Amino acid sequence: MRARRRIFIISLCVLLFVAAVGSVVLLRKQAAPEAARLLPEADAVLYVDFGTVRSLTAFDQQQLPKLAPGYDDFVQQTGFAFERDLDEAAMAVHRGSAKNGSHSETRYSEILIGHYDQTKFAQYLRQHSRSVETYRNIDVYSVPVENRTVRVALLAIDTVAISNVEDPGVVHGMIDRFKKVALPFGGPTLVRSYYSRVPLGSLLWAIARIPAPTPKSYFTSSLPFPGGLDIGLPGNSDVVFSLRMLNTIHARADFYTQSEDAARKFTDQTTAFLALFRSIQAETRPGSSDPDVKTVFDSIKVTQKGDRAEVLATIPPGFLRKLVHEPARTAVQDQIQLSSPVKK
Repeated sequence: MRARRRIFIISLCVLLFVAAVGSVVLLRKQAAPEAARLLPEADAVLYVDFGTVRSLTAFDQQQLPKLAPGYDDFVQQTGFAFERDLDEAAMAVHRGSAKNGSHSETRYSEILIGHYDQTKFAQYLRQHSRSVETYRNIDVYSVPVENRTVRVALLAIDTVAISNVEDPGVVHGMIDRFKKVALPFGGPTLVRSYYSRVPLGSLLWAIARIPAPTPKSYFTSSLPFPGGLDIGLPGNSDVVFSLRMLNTIHARADFYTQSEDAARKFTDQTTAFLALFRSIQAETRPGSSDPDVKTVFDSIKVTQKGDRAEVLATIPPGFLRKLVHEPARTAVQDQIQLSSPVKK
């Protein structure tokens, strides 16, 4: 009898252990990537799985433009090249606010995961830093970039935290979260609330809170497309955007509005805009319009589902190349100068 009871207790403990491990594994699979969970509270969160994109597209084998002045020097001294060594990137966008008649700048916090030489990187940062503080046994480098201070912390042999927010507590918070056990339900509010709605297998996704519109306009901002075209975005709503690479690139955006009426209004206005664009394209002489832009707009489908508006599209690779045309590339270079330690 005692032997049976002992076997029963041991078996029960083993089952409980297996169940606990299985629950942890399941939660991990459903959790947002750790890079996103380490980010601070923000108005928008962006995540890109560069490692998988490279494996699918041989991106690192292409001839790429220099990202910013001093980039060659950065690569020479650190041995780290973004297009080759960066595997994951998560960015928190801190939208500027209006105060005393002026509008503060938008700031950014980032978690980068990749392959780098920690000793070389630390030496480079120390040479370019105004000061270095130690927080919880991790050095935080304050790098002056124009009129901003970019704080950089090497969290691990493959993880870097960066922020150009004035408050040093933002980087401290990322260090605190890194030091804790990374629970699956951690991260900024937007990630905790909406990551479960990001389609499985998305290599790029963004979750953003769109601010309330001005009294004179239903739309608070717009989504620009090549050719000077804009689609208005519904104010006071949250949006989940994602890109998945299957046979082609599938884009999806879900707008979570405040009411069914708001979702219907956005759906109707966007549908009318697309119909107008398609009619203009039909009247344009052959060869004068951009075929990639036409393919994207022809594939867009907008539907309303309660208080949610769903936008689906198929994107050809040529369209993505147009999104990084020279003006856009210049903007990316400017941002890198403002938010990463690659400039002397």
